[in-house]
Order: sequence, then C-alpha cells, then structure tokens
Amino acid sequence: MDLLQLQCLEELVNDCTRSDQEPTDEDLARWQALFGYSACDAHDIITKLRADINHRHRRLSDEQWSLIKVEKEAEGYDRESYEHQLQLWVKPNRPIDSQRFSGTFIFRLEGPFQDIHALRSAVGISAEPRKGHGEEGDAEFAVINGDGKRAIEAWLEKSSTAWRPTLVRLSKAPKDLSDTSMYPTLGLDSTLPHHRANSIDQGFVPTQNELPVWYFFYGTLMDPETLQKCIGLTDLPTMVPASIKGGALRGWKRKYKGLVDGPADAQVDGYAYRIETVDQEDFLRFRETTNYEVVRCRIMLNGREGTLGLTFRFADPSQLDVD
Repeated sequence: MDLLQLQCLEELVNDCTRSDQEPTDEDLARWQALFGYSACDAHDIITKLRADINHRHRRLSDEQWSLIKVEKEAEGYDRESYEHQLQLWVKPNRPIDSQRFSGTFIFRLEGPFQDIHALRSAVGISAEPRKGHGEEGDAEFAVINGDGKRAIEAWLEKSSTAWRPTLVRLSKAPKDLSDTSMYPTLGLDSTLPHHRANSIDQGFVPTQNELPVWYFFYGTLMDPETLQKCIGLTDLPTMVPASIKGGALRGWKRKYKGLVDGPADAQVDGYAYRIETVDQEDFLRFRETTNYEVVRCRIMLNGREGTLGLTFRFADPSQLDVD
C-alpha cells in the first residue's frame, strides 16, 4: 500500500470516527454565530455533514488548513465550520433551503448595522427595532422575516467583512385548542365523535386564551431556577409536585425529554405551575419551539384529584431516540 493510499485510509477512519460524535454546545454556538442557524438547524447540519462519507473529498488537506488556521480561527472558524463556509461560497446558485429561511428571526443591531437606519439602507428591508436586556447590558434588535434574513446573508456574501450576525429564529410551539371538542388532549384520540360537543352550550377547558392556567412540566423545566429565567420571574416559583396520565417520556438527541401519547394508565411525574400572563406563556412556547405543541391534560396536584391544564407534547415522535 503506497503513501497516498495510507493517507486516504487514515482520513476515512478519522471521518468514520468523527461521524459518531455529537455536536458539542461549543460547536452549536459557533455555527449559530457564523451562519445564523438555529441550534436545532446547526445540530442537524453538523450531524449530517459528519455522517456524509462523500464529504471526505471536499475537505481541506492538513497543509491547506495549516496555512490559514490562525487567520480563520481569529474570525471564529474551526476547520469543520470553514469547510462548510467554503461549500456555501462555491455554490452561489444552490437551491434555496426553504426551511432555513422560514419563520421569524431576531437580529441584533451591531457591526455594520449599528442601528435600524443602517440596516434599512444596506439591505432595503423594513423592520422595527426592539429593546432587549441581557447579561451584557441593553441591546437593540430587529424582528425580520425570511426575506430579511436572505437579504442580510446576500449582503454579507458580497462584502469583505469577517463580521457575522447574531440571528436567532423565533420558533414557537403551536397552540390550537378547539372549542368544539377535546382536541388536542394527551393520550386521547380527541377527533372521535364522542369527544366532541353535544350542544352549542358545551365548552371545553382550558380554552385557547384562558389565563391563569396550570401547566405540567417535566425534564429541565421542573427546575425552579430554569423556569424562573424562562418566564422572567423576579422570585423563584413555588412549583407543585404533580403527575399526569396518558403519556410517556422518551429521549431526544440523547439529552432532552419528549412527552408522547401513552396508555391511559401510564403516569408521568413532574411539577406544575400556574401561568398568569400571555407573556409568560409566550416565553414558554418560544423556548419549546415547534418541536413541541401545547395540549390539554388532567394534572394531579400533590397526588390529589386533578385539575384540567396544559403541557407540551413532542410534535413528531419519529424523531425521538429509539429505546
């Protein structure tokens, strides 16, 4: 076996080993900052890239990377993300990824776009500024749609700047509670006739806009500090030990939990908290994203007879980990 064959074999082995690696939080943060992907999009793209054996033929050689490594790392790239950037540059006429440009985005006004006027002048989009406050102080943002995101990326491709935007998709868990049936309810085929209203006077609760309303939480939202930060509470919330039936928990991406329909007697333990305002509920729905949906459920509080409330059910069980 000659030297070239050995080198190719080594690269193939390295790529196969690499394909089993989950993207780290550092990987996801880098790809979000460089390319404007959401965390979920970045995870999926990196995972597919590492699993693509043909990607080996599009990688930089060790010699090529050594020549530009210092410069590109100063710009925020590592080798893998810069290889991805090169693929984006050499495919100017690539088909538009409709999913990447779908939805609404928060765009931080900074760099070449210090204020809303600079943004409008450079890329010709209409957007209204919003104020925000974080650990680093006050900041100004613009809410833009997919066309605005596309225009900003096109401007960046034509410019020589190494600056990359802070751009995050606003993905909101859907909530569509029927007022004529029990749809949607955890663990229940609420489309069946006997789960529909018998008269125009019969109602189903919670209603679409009912507040306050009890929410059942499992996974990371059972932690009071996590919930406090999520919905913007001044003090730690007093959460009530609770359980629901008709559901089951499954793993997602080896680190999260997804609630799915289960047998009628299947019980899931967690905590409940009463959500008081539209803003609090919206914060929750933005956090859970379209990977989840709001559904009705019966919540047993402190082991006693329950109350009707809401929870987040995983929207596409086929994406969950195989047990």
